[in-house]
Order: sequence, then structure tokens, then C-alpha cells
Amino acid sequence: MGTTIQEINSVVNRYIHAIHTQNEAEFKSLWCGADTDTMISVTNVYQGIEKIYTDFVIDAIQKAYTDIKLIADEPPEIHLLDNQTAIVIFKYHTECIKREDGSTFGISGMETQVMKCIDGQWKLCHIHYSM
Repeated sequence: MGTTIQEINSVVNRYIHAIHTQNEAEFKSLWCGADTDTMISVTNVYQGIEKIYTDFVIDAIQKAYTDIKLIADEPPEIHLLDNQTAIVIFKYHTECIKREDGSTFGISGMETQVMKCIDGQWKLCHIHYSM
């Protein structure tokens, strides 16, 4: 159980890092890669890893900000539904620099992640942001 929790925490931390770097390979490697992978941002729904990366990371985040930091405000709550499915919940905030004028901006809220263990590796299949 302890190793599983550590592995899931590692995925959360790598996701937070990938949001900051916006590195395509790093970001995509965290996901199941299925057509059913889903991201619900504060305003939109993105389906499939290509749409999630292109429409959310590139067209939303990268176009709006020169820098973004996603910060978990507390250790995530990890709920194992079975040995292959986990729900992760944590409070977050962002620290951003707006591309248009260099001003600071941020939001805060709750993030929910659903992960599946595929071939011994925990992968994201769903993320939901709320404010």
C-alpha cells in the first residue's frame, strides 16, 4: 500500500511539474492515452490526450501566460477504489505571469484526478479543476 501511495504521489508531482514546463512528452506520458482521457478545466471540457495537450496546455495556458506554477496547497488525499483505480483530491492555487502585460494572476480551488494502474504504472485518465 505504501509503495502505491508513493507512486500516485509521484504522478501528481510530475503532473504539477509538466504544467509548469508544458513539455509535451512529459505531459502526455502521464496519461492513459485513451480516447476517454478527459480534462475538465474551470471553463471547458477536453477529451483525448491530443485535445487535452493542444487545446488546454498550448491554446489555453501557453497563449495566456509566460509562466505558470500549479501548487498543491496540502498533501493530496488518495482514495484507492481497488488495486487499479485511485481518486486523488487536493487544494491548489496557481501563480501566473500574463503574457499580454506581464502582470501576475492566479486562481485557487480543488483538483480531482482519477488514475488507473496500467501495466504496473499509474496513469491519469481524468482531471477536474474547480474554483
